[in-house]
Amino acid sequence: MLDTAVDTIPLERLERRSCAKWTHYPEGVLPLWVAEMDLPIAAVIREVIKAQVDSHDLGYPMKGGAPGMCEALIERVSRYGLNISADGVLHLASTVAGINLAARAFSEPGDEVLLLTPLYPPFKSSLELTKRVPVEVELVDDGAGYAIDFEALQAAVTPTTRMIMLCNPHNPLGRVFTSDELRGLADFALRNDLMVVAYELHADLMFEGRHVPIASLDEEIAARTVTLYGPTKAFNIPGLNVSFALAGNLELLERMRAAGGGLAGGPNRLAQVATLAAYTEGDDWLADTLGLLAANRDRLQRFVDEKLPNVRLHAPQGTYLAWLDLRETGLGDEPAKALVERAKVGLNEGAEFGRGGAGFARLNFATSPEILEQALARLHSAIG
Repeated sequence: MLDTAVDTIPLERLERRSCAKWTHYPEGVLPLWVAEMDLPIAAVIREVIKAQVDSHDLGYPMKGGAPGMCEALIERVSRYGLNISADGVLHLASTVAGINLAARAFSEPGDEVLLLTPLYPPFKSSLELTKRVPVEVELVDDGAGYAIDFEALQAAVTPTTRMIMLCNPHNPLGRVFTSDELRGLADFALRNDLMVVAYELHADLMFEGRHVPIASLDEEIAARTVTLYGPTKAFNIPGLNVSFALAGNLELLERMRAAGGGLAGGPNRLAQVATLAAYTEGDDWLADTLGLLAANRDRLQRFVDEKLPNVRLHAPQGTYLAWLDLRETGLGDEPAKALVERAKVGLNEGAEFGRGGAGFARLNFATSPEILEQALARLHSAIG
């Protein structure tokens, strides 16, 4: 039985999966794209889901969720210095739904929202869907990594700017913003009277140090911040659809509820018991998983440095996502498209992540070391 992430899952079993990740590309392509892991689910999560099904208990969820779930969530985020009450939790079916609700709750059609790009595509698409105006402020590669251009950020503010949406740890860059950077963003938001929506879904996937929620800096920034958080990335249960919006200012969550108009559902029973198990019994599994991910990250970085001289990569500080600069490889503005054909490796196209993304690709290294080695060998043959 596969009980820990380090056991991994053989390629032939992964190829039989019917999920989007393993059916999107033609047969023979190694899919290292969508942000989910090719690793076993924690045994504690499997057991509680099986027990729920075996007991034929799939009725409607209780108000407030499974007993103990909210308390486990509150305890977990308190580890990061984010202190909230049970009333400060809005249950959601997905974090993307949280982005959409926040856009509707804290701005009007035609208002502008600042994004630090390149960025996870649903930020921009959610804003466009709700008739808000995404304003992309490109993160700057200073040679050592990506940094916030605070002058450009301030220059982007107009009388119709209402909000800044922050992704930390950052998808797709893998950046973890420092306390000083977060303080700078908080001061920027306060100075310009902006709401902050902080997407912190990868908070549990840090390779060094401890995650710092921007809402934990002080009461003033907490009063205008909604934090989006959940177990799906860290515990590899994205298809269970569970997320939470967290706020110390309860009015913010009320506005989000009202923006949903009764149409924004919460997590189902299986997602709730999985979340409870993850947050109360899943830390050993997560530690094993982080060890494997760190080894894969280091292997990928060494390979790029030693074997792919025309490719640049800043080692991710969090997440399991790597942002490959392929602009010097001759693959053009859509290198991922070319690599499906030339290398039989499926990556995310960088241009889909907005300003600063053309010529890049996102690689998901949350797979077995054996599959990663196969993918690296194929990339070397195509562009080495």
